[in-house]
Amino acid sequence: MDRAIKKMAAIKVFMHDNEKHLNEIRLTSDDWDILQKAHTFLQPFASATLYAEGDKSSISQSLLIMDSLLVHYEQQKIHYSKDENEDLRMVRSIEMGWFVLEKYYNMTDQVPVYASAILLNPASRAAYLKKNWPAEWYEPAINAAQNFWVNEFKDALPLASPTASQQMAPPLKQRGAVLDQILQQMSVAAADQSNSDDLKIFAESPVIQID
Repeated sequence: MDRAIKKMAAIKVFMHDNEKHLNEIRLTSDDWDILQKAHTFLQPFASATLYAEGDKSSISQSLLIMDSLLVHYEQQKIHYSKDENEDLRMVRSIEMGWFVLEKYYNMTDQVPVYASAILLNPASRAAYLKKNWPAEWYEPAINAAQNFWVNEFKDALPLASPTASQQMAPPLKQRGAVLDQILQQMSVAAADQSNSDDLKIFAESPVIQID
C-alpha cells in the first residue's frame, strides 16, 4: 500500500497506456481515494508494531499501545462521520476493526499482570488509569493488581528500598508522529517519586516521565 501511494503517478500513467488490456481492473478515482485514506489510517498501527517489537518492549507498553489505538479508532470514526468528511466505507471498516481490537483488549481483564504493569510503570501508575479508563474499570483493575502483588510477590521481596535510583537508558525506538501524538494526549503529568514496597502506595504516587 505504501509503495502504491508513492508510485501513484507512475501507476496512473501505466493504466492509461494499457487501458484496453486492463479494462475494468483499473484503479478508479474512488479506489485511489479509499487507498489513501486507509494508508493514512493505518500509520499508527505500523508505528505501534515497530515500537513494540524486540527485546526492549514491556508488558505495560502493550496495554498503552492498545489504549492509544482504541483512541485512534474513536477519533477517526468521528472524523469520517462529519458531514465535510463523511465516508461510510471508512466508518464501517473502523467499526469492524474496533470490534476485533476491543475483543482482544477485553481479554487483558482476565490477566492482572497487564494492569499491574501499568501501575508499576513510573510514567503511568494509577494516574494513567484514572485519566484514560472509565471509573468502573480502574478500581477493579487496581484491586486485582493489589491482590496479585500480595499473593505472588510481596513476601518474596526484601523490605529495604534502594538508596539511590539508577537513571534509565533512553528508549531505543522512535514512535511514529500520529501514535506519539495520541500517547502524549494520554500521558499524565510528571512529578517526584516516593519509594515504597507496597504496590497500591506506589501506584497512587506521582508519576515520573521515563520516555
